[in-house]
Amino acid sequence: MSTLISVVIPSYNRADTVGQTIESIVNQIVNADIEIVIGDDCSTDNARQVLQKYKEKYPNIIRLIFHEHNIGLGANWATCIKACRGKYICNCDNDDYWHNPNKLQLQLDYMESHSGSNVLITDHRTHNRATGEIKEYKAFIDRSIPLQDAIWYGKGFVCCNASIMYRADFLKTHLPLDDFISYRFALQDWNTWVILAAYTDFDIIEVSTATFGIETESITRPKDYEKHKQRLEKDAVCVKYLCDMFPNKYHWDDDGWCKQLNLEMMNFAYKRGDYRKAKEFARISGGHSLKEMCAKTWPTFKLFLLMKRI
Repeated sequence: MSTLISVVIPSYNRADTVGQTIESIVNQIVNADIEIVIGDDCSTDNARQVLQKYKEKYPNIIRLIFHEHNIGLGANWATCIKACRGKYICNCDNDDYWHNPNKLQLQLDYMESHSGSNVLITDHRTHNRATGEIKEYKAFIDRSIPLQDAIWYGKGFVCCNASIMYRADFLKTHLPLDDFISYRFALQDWNTWVILAAYTDFDIIEVSTATFGIETESITRPKDYEKHKQRLEKDAVCVKYLCDMFPNKYHWDDDGWCKQLNLEMMNFAYKRGDYRKAKEFARISGGHSLKEMCAKTWPTFKLFLLMKRI
């Protein structure tokens, strides 16, 4: 019996890009059977109609889960993971795609020959759909510090969610999928990696396989201040959950989080070139970093932006 690889696509809108995602998976050259488990979280565009057409085109490959109400990215993804039947599980979000047709075969060969490997990542690239620019990135893990810390602090760890292959039994054993559903986490990648890093190392294949799509607006890249704040508040639920899970390593601090929230909002204002908002959030955060100090006056704010461009 052929090995089965499950590929999960959490779907919400992106009717214009999900077809490319699906085709990049179906067109993989791999000596294994593939199933694509797609969970649509009540899309507001015509994504469901697009998915239904692909289901009719590939009836033996695609399995659709249509949620009756919006449950959030983390819960949608976890529901799909629970439905997976494969020995291995991969991700490919609905605005990402696999540019390397040998991705699955490369990872399958590695996992089959390395029985102790549970999480395998590869190099990747980004695709800015607004400009058409494509950039290559090397997967990286700083082996001089604990893997969990490298992921938690975002330093010494470079990974693209669409490049990962998990050993399914390991993933389902160590990841509290029901919590992802009940807490309705806004995240499904960083929190998964933090948890799994407590139990295993991650391996790397230095070959570029997956493309991360950069959109003008998405769940992780909201456009306005209120949506950005809401996203950060949802992230806080996830961070606090992980602090409770690993109390000997990470600690939740309400005051610290409030300060961080305002710093993130200030950074958001800087990206928009919004001096008034940057000054407001810098004042609330009350810090003394260069960026916060430069937000206090219009000339220093503009000077900081100019130096960043240089």
